[in-house]
Amino acid sequence: MDVAPDMKSDLLSGAEIAQYRRDGYVVLRGLLGPRSIEACKAALTGLAVGSIASRETSLMYEKGVDVARLSPEEREFAIRKYMDFCMDAPALRDAAFSRRLHLVLDQLLGQGRVLFQEMALVKPPRIGSEKPWHQDASYFRIKDPGLVVGVWISLDEASRSNGCMELVPGSHLGGGVPHVHENDFNLCRIVPGKVDLAARRAIEMGPGDALVFHGLIHHYTAANTSNMRRRAVQYHYHQIGTVWGSVDDHLAHFHDEDGNYAGCTVPHGDDAGSNYAYRNGLPREIAPVDTSV
Repeated sequence: MDVAPDMKSDLLSGAEIAQYRRDGYVVLRGLLGPRSIEACKAALTGLAVGSIASRETSLMYEKGVDVARLSPEEREFAIRKYMDFCMDAPALRDAAFSRRLHLVLDQLLGQGRVLFQEMALVKPPRIGSEKPWHQDASYFRIKDPGLVVGVWISLDEASRSNGCMELVPGSHLGGGVPHVHENDFNLCRIVPGKVDLAARRAIEMGPGDALVFHGLIHHYTAANTSNMRRRAVQYHYHQIGTVWGSVDDHLAHFHDEDGNYAGCTVPHGDDAGSNYAYRNGLPREIAPVDTSV
């Protein structure tokens, strides 16, 4: 494709594209600049303490926390996940629409995608819980999991000590594997023995770095037992024309040895033959924003 000279530095090299194909991920250093990082962190604080109205945003807390006994400021340090915040917090929406990010995704996936899910995954100091090994595509009933990509952007230093992302390079090439669902989205995990733990790799990142990863890669984050915060935002995109399917369609990718469904989607009043789309597919097209500042 024709690319303006000042944009070439934003693109992946041929070697980086090959790495994504082979390993299932690539890291973009410095996707967010200092002002963008601070604006995202301020937005998370505002949503937590109530200074930003939460019309669509939902908050999830660490287990065992009595939220009613906490002040708004204390609640911020008990949250484990924010969901559905882009309409409430423009800074977090801008991160999802990063111009450089979507130039890279055009290289990896082809042009044209929509943002269909946004989360902030935060591990409070000392109490941040682990996220078990899983594949993100196990949560979405999409007929072609290769059309889904996750983007995980660190807002703090993310290291082994505070729960950085860990993954198994190349695991996406094996397709879907069975998961066991414990009636909690956060506790849907790959069944024992299906993760090559000897091949795991910790992806340590600085503030503003982004991890772009395939919807089928095996990944995990450990508990945060350190005194450091570990805030990150994560976005999921699918390419235009992606087809959402039924439980039966999803079963083709995620099933156990007996052929039973073994994905992470949960019933929403639909039967196995019906079509299902997460938040109705939420067709938000991308309006690129400069996040380098």
